[in-house]
Amino acid sequence: MSGPALNRLTGAAAALPEFTVAGLWVSATSGLLNGLPVPAGTPLLPDARGVLTWSAAPASPVTVTCPVPPDARAPLGSLDAALTGLALDAGGWTDWLRVSPLDRDLADELHRFPLEDTMERELTHLEAVCRQPRTHLEIFEERQLVSRARQIPVRAVNYLASHTEDWDARTLRGVRPRRVITNVRDDLYDIYENRVAARLIDHLTRYVRRRLARVRELLNGLDTIDLNAQTPPSGMHWRQGRVYELWGESLDLTEAQLLARERLEDLGRLLYRLERLTVSPLYTRVPAKSQVPAQLRLTNILGNDPHYRRVARLWLSWYRHAHTGHVSVQEQQQTAQHDATQFDRYALLLTLHALQQFEFTPVTDTALHPGATLALRGPEGPTELTWQLDGTCTLQQAGTELLRVVASPTPLGDLRREELGRAAAALTDAAEALTTQTVLLYPGTAQQTPMPELHAVSSDPVRLHPKLSCLPISAVDLESVERLARVLRLVLTGARFTAYPPTFETDAAVPPTGLPDVLQPRGPGRWALLGPLSAQPHSWTNESRRRHHALEDARRQLGSHAPERLALRRAQREVERLQAELDEWTTFLTAVAASEQRLTHLRRCPVCGTEGAEFSAWQDDQFHCACGDCGATWSLRRCQACQQRHPWLLPHLHTVPTLEAGPGWADRLYGRDVLTLPDPFDLGSYACPDGQQPDHTPFNVT
Repeated sequence: MSGPALNRLTGAAAALPEFTVAGLWVSATSGLLNGLPVPAGTPLLPDARGVLTWSAAPASPVTVTCPVPPDARAPLGSLDAALTGLALDAGGWTDWLRVSPLDRDLADELHRFPLEDTMERELTHLEAVCRQPRTHLEIFEERQLVSRARQIPVRAVNYLASHTEDWDARTLRGVRPRRVITNVRDDLYDIYENRVAARLIDHLTRYVRRRLARVRELLNGLDTIDLNAQTPPSGMHWRQGRVYELWGESLDLTEAQLLARERLEDLGRLLYRLERLTVSPLYTRVPAKSQVPAQLRLTNILGNDPHYRRVARLWLSWYRHAHTGHVSVQEQQQTAQHDATQFDRYALLLTLHALQQFEFTPVTDTALHPGATLALRGPEGPTELTWQLDGTCTLQQAGTELLRVVASPTPLGDLRREELGRAAAALTDAAEALTTQTVLLYPGTAQQTPMPELHAVSSDPVRLHPKLSCLPISAVDLESVERLARVLRLVLTGARFTAYPPTFETDAAVPPTGLPDVLQPRGPGRWALLGPLSAQPHSWTNESRRRHHALEDARRQLGSHAPERLALRRAQREVERLQAELDEWTTFLTAVAASEQRLTHLRRCPVCGTEGAEFSAWQDDQFHCACGDCGATWSLRRCQACQQRHPWLLPHLHTVPTLEAGPGWADRLYGRDVLTLPDPFDLGSYACPDGQQPDHTPFNVT
């Protein structure tokens, strides 16, 4: 049984599983994490091997396996210091929104690093060493046929006398041997200097591959910025404006893109030369397990040979600029804890920027710190944002939790295939306990997502679980805020759509005559308003007037004379009855007005904010709206396959672009302004979130 641990996905204490994704659990009490003491509320993260050992008295220790990517992710860059400052200063809403969610110093990583300059100069000498390496002459004894023997050692006679199996025949003079031991000379490649060259190839190859992945990530971000700085071909200028506003004009995009492509060419050329060396005579003959300490030991060959001397310079440059050194268990855990905490703060920063897109503003700009709650107001209604003590963020409306934002520092897109499958299965199992919509944010970009389920909102047809959204975010990916805002669109706008039609309960006796068609009974004392009222029915006005007059007459009759006690009680009860009926009728009219106000809110365009859109009530509790300003349409439709109602939102597209139905295609086309996804090959129909076939059946409008 494991010690107390808190599941960040559900917010409840539970037993640790045998396999989990790092960052989903925190300690509920103090204990030992990987043998080191930690306080309560510490993220439970594995060591460098991917093994998490957690012990909290009096429970016995538990060991958990976590997937670990082969290479560490790039840090948040300039955002690291900014996020630390916000947390230490307990900044408010305004302070956090001043910080851009993008790394402003990404252009610095596009320049050539010192190690790359050294590689350009010295790699030729490493290639020369690999082609013609120095070797030592090795002499060893080996049993060979007599015909192949060249040099016989002194002890060969004694060896032959004691090994009769090597005799060919016995003669009068002695023994005619068939095999003898002989001295064999061979070149010994596994010497210290050659091991240095072989391991240097491995170190440089890993370095160049990491740099290539990082520069590709930066170039993708720059291309996205450039695309949104121009006129979008799809006509989605709303999405363009939001995305480009995050960056502005602080970078010369053309120069940065040219620099990134030039760096990709240089790094690709270096990687090609290094990979060619892996089939060289030196590399293939030095055992892969032959390791060399990072601190280079200069020998005569490394100090005097013209080529080996330059290889030593290249090793020293790698040691100075790329070697991370030996990291103790305590240092590794501290670094992992820092990265996890910073990524939680980055997820909060994205959440705040996404809420700002929905025109939320704080009621009071209070300080944000773990455990703080920020009251917000906006077109989507009063909302509360809470930064939980475990590092997650939650959104509530009217005391109901709408969304939970959880950040994991594990880059799922970089995992090996078998680990990725286990991680997806573990997340699916963990999502079974979810009671509210949850979004899991992890480091990565859309281009690095190997599984569509790991880049999907919970309403998408391909997903891990109907309650779990999984999205990659990055400090160099301009669309990270749009992805998270799409989840907010689902839990805020989508929930408002699915609450149609507004219903209410009343005990008032509603007159059956003159009842509008949009007001329908839904059981005893329960009513539903299907559409806006053009005007209040005359029968309701007459009924209000009648009840007021009856109450006034009863009151006048009660106060005009002083009847006997029994008649007085009867008159008082009549006044009370008429007053109760009037109150019930007033409550009914108030409920109708409140329901009509909710319908008025439905008629507000989610894309451009224009009020008073055309509203059509459809059969089976469906509706349809169209904005006369931007051309967007939104509705609540019942799927013909699963018979469930799904919210629908589509902005108007001037042109329909050619789509690649890969992970994140809807984010690139619509951004946040989409709910149930349309079929990418037919934008007029939608793909059922429950995995049914795309619905092409036209809806019957009544």
